[in-house]
Formats: sequence, C-alpha cells, structure tokens
Amino acid sequence: MTIDQGKIGRRTLLGLAAATAGAAVGLSALPTLAASPSTLDRIKESKRLRIGVTSAEPWFFKDPMTETWTGVGVAMGQRLAASLGATLVPVETTWANAVGALQADQIDLMFVLDPTEERRKAIDFPDAPLFYYAMGALVAGDSTIKTWSDIDKPGLRIGVTLGTSLDKNVTALVKQAAINRFSNNDETIAAFAAKRIDVAVQFHPALVVQQTRLRLGKVILPEPVEPVATSVGLRKEENPAFRDWLDGQLKTLYADGVPDQLFAGYLKSKNVDASKIPGLIKEAWR
Repeated sequence: MTIDQGKIGRRTLLGLAAATAGAAVGLSALPTLAASPSTLDRIKESKRLRIGVTSAEPWFFKDPMTETWTGVGVAMGQRLAASLGATLVPVETTWANAVGALQADQIDLMFVLDPTEERRKAIDFPDAPLFYYAMGALVAGDSTIKTWSDIDKPGLRIGVTLGTSLDKNVTALVKQAAINRFSNNDETIAAFAAKRIDVAVQFHPALVVQQTRLRLGKVILPEPVEPVATSVGLRKEENPAFRDWLDGQLKTLYADGVPDQLFAGYLKSKNVDASKIPGLIKEAWR
C-alpha cells in the first residue's frame, strides 16, 4: 500500500507513534544474548592448551628418537599452560597452514607467528610482542655479501620458507635474484647444504642454530638491519578474554627477559655459546 503523505491526519500519526513505541518496548524486553564462551574458559575446563608446532629450530624441534617437542616456542607454551593449570598439547602443522589450523579450532595458539596485515584479517594477535629478531642470511664462508642489495643479483638463488613473513619480505625486496620456496626451515637449509641455493634467508636465531649444526657457511645480518617483532596467533573471538589474558602474559614474560633466557637455554642444549649472539630482547642489542 502506498501512503499519500499529504493526507496523513492526526489520528494516523498517533497510531503510528503508538505502534512504534510498542515495538520499542517489545525489543527492550527481549533477553540479552550471553557472550560466547572464550577459549580461555575451554582451556581451564579441559586442562589442555593446544599449540601448533613445525620443524623450525630454535622455536620447535622434534627429537627423532623420542618424538618429544622442545624449543623456545614449546617452552613459552609450557609456561602459559602451567599458569592455567593445563597440559601443553603440541599439534603438528606448517607455517603456511597455521592460520587455517587456528580458524578450524585445531590449535589454540601458534607461537612465533608474525602479525602481518594479511594474517590480521583472518586471525587475532595480542598487542604485546612475543620477542624480536632480525632477518639474517646463511651464505658461503668466503662470501662478500654485506647488504640486501648485494643479495639481489641476477643468477643468485635465494631460499626461503613458504608462507612465512620472510617469504613476503624477501619477495618485496628482491627483484633480480631467483627465489626458491621450501615447506619448512630444514628443507631450506638442506638445499643450501646441497648447493641448490646460494643464500638461505631466515631470522637470525634459527640460522645460528642451523649453521652451528652444519658447520657450513657463515651467518650475516644484511644491512640495513631492523628488529622485527613476532607474536602469537589465536582465533578471532567475540569474547576477548583469551586475547587479553595472553597480552598480559606476554608483557610480563618480555619485561622479565624470559624469551632471552629460554633462547639461551636452548642454545646451551645444542652446545652453542649464546654470549656472542644477539638475543630476543631488542633493548639489549648492541
């Protein structure tokens, strides 16, 4: 029915007003929907904190004999699980699949996941950083490479791990060199050892561990060197309780220097002297 606005009388207006008021009362009487349960509540109830793990020292390492996972990411997870009275449950994934695993509720957290703009569209991150590292390069022992422009040369082959922020960064930096992508850090280093690539680009803590194990080549921090903040990925939720709790935990752990302590402890377990290696607290870098 079409209403002729020029013929609306006082009675019609009063009727419309009454109907509108009645609708408003009806809406206000509806029950308020309860906020959805938080992942934090589920973890406390189930006593299980699930974290994603993948082959990437020093963050995650699976002992081939015992199949036990260790590493800085695992140790951080154990601390958080203990604070909740929960057991840590490692769930194997890959860097490329980590976001999907979080969305599918297969894992609760993914440590050492850089908060890129693309990832922020799909998952959540706390405000506080987990720690900091720098982009490094594993090159031949007699290499004269010092800068990123030295690396970006025709014919030079670079290896990165698929789906990482390094993949994105190197793709943006490099215009002339060839980029080879591998499913995990170990495959990237294996390609360097087999001389299928000339430069392996990873963050400096991972490269130090790999180079020490291989005793092949040398690790450099190509200039310009800038600290990169990494984080912990989690599912987007209407209820912010888990994110807020995680943010507070990370702030405390970073302020107490825990990332550096765990990193040094892991290096010691691999017989690596951490005293000459930049740590994970950028304020301590020299």
